[in-house]
Amino acid sequence: MTPEATIVRLGLDGDAAPVGDREAWALDADDTLALYAAARRDGLGACLVSTCFRVELLLADHRPAPELLAWGRARLAEARPAAPLGAFAESQGDDALRHLVRVAAGLESAVLGEAQILGQVRRARAEAEAAGVLSPPLRAAFGAAVRAGQWIRRMTDLGRGAASTATAAVRLAQAERGGVRRRNVVVFGGGQIGRLLLKVLPSARPASVTLVSAHAPEHAGFRVVRPAHIASVLPDADVVFTATDGTAFDVDAARAGWADGRARTVVDLGLPRNVEAEVGALPGVALYDIDALGAVVDAGLRAREAAVPQAEALVEETLDALRTELDALRREALVADVRRRAERVRRETLDYVCGKCSDRTCESTTGPARCSDPDLLTRTLTTRLFHDLSAGLRDRPSSLDESALRRLFALDADD
Repeated sequence: MTPEATIVRLGLDGDAAPVGDREAWALDADDTLALYAAARRDGLGACLVSTCFRVELLLADHRPAPELLAWGRARLAEARPAAPLGAFAESQGDDALRHLVRVAAGLESAVLGEAQILGQVRRARAEAEAAGVLSPPLRAAFGAAVRAGQWIRRMTDLGRGAASTATAAVRLAQAERGGVRRRNVVVFGGGQIGRLLLKVLPSARPASVTLVSAHAPEHAGFRVVRPAHIASVLPDADVVFTATDGTAFDVDAARAGWADGRARTVVDLGLPRNVEAEVGALPGVALYDIDALGAVVDAGLRAREAAVPQAEALVEETLDALRTELDALRREALVADVRRRAERVRRETLDYVCGKCSDRTCESTTGPARCSDPDLLTRTLTTRLFHDLSAGLRDRPSSLDESALRRLFALDADD
């Protein structure tokens, strides 16, 4: 039978590694493309989920799990030679699949039930598909994970309340000195988290909101400033959120803009971090990184925690269905292998029989013609088709179910 695909996971998340270690493993688009190119070259299925809180690399092939895991570690080491690999956890089979589904559901997030991770898993699947490395087992696994994430949020309270990084960040700032209400807020970055912040902030009733972005258009709800002009923005900023791909501002800019020493809150949601740690040592500045969000308590947290057992049960239901789907894929692969083998034998038989035949009228180009010796052709074909099968049946282990074999080949009791 077609070997069962081995699925393995190499993962790094905020529970196992502090933000500094994860920062070293912030893989970018070029890293992802290089990894996928290596997977195509070596005939592996691969899908990489890289976010500010985690790195998840799933691989699939018929090779042994230790070989796949070694391959993954080697490719990660190529991407980040100086970064430590020790914090990456390994799992395989059901454990790897269960973790993927839990990630998509928000059960493994710093903010329990957060919504963004589902979109990130969906995008990772699309990128792997576009790169040609989302093999059928991984396509099934990621499809099941995305469906489960949607299903669990619909059927339980896991998504209730502040179940997003942006909402938790605003809650964190509200709990700091001065809060957010009637204060000047600056958001660095117009990406997904930045856009979510801009949606969440009005409910906190700030005095003003300014977006620092290189590309965002003007907007009626907030002011837009280009990065070249941040020196004019920082002095009036009371609360700052950063969610960019690089450094938002350095310690010198902060020192110059915040020389008055009044209370300011900076929530850095970037990975790599957007704000130098030295900024947090300036007078009046409270600096938080993304790991601080896990401690945010909101009105919906108790309901989300209560939903965890139901969500876990739905994860197991998803795994049961996924196992059935993967088994069906394996059977389909077996049928395809049998058909390819039969076609190869058919062509070899034609070459053999026609090579011995002296009547070449069947090669007429005027239309189809009958074989001059159909008996020889068909006898040779069936002999070649069943030779390996017959030999395998003679040497079959005693544990092989003979009644199952008879049903498989539609053999009557008298055959």
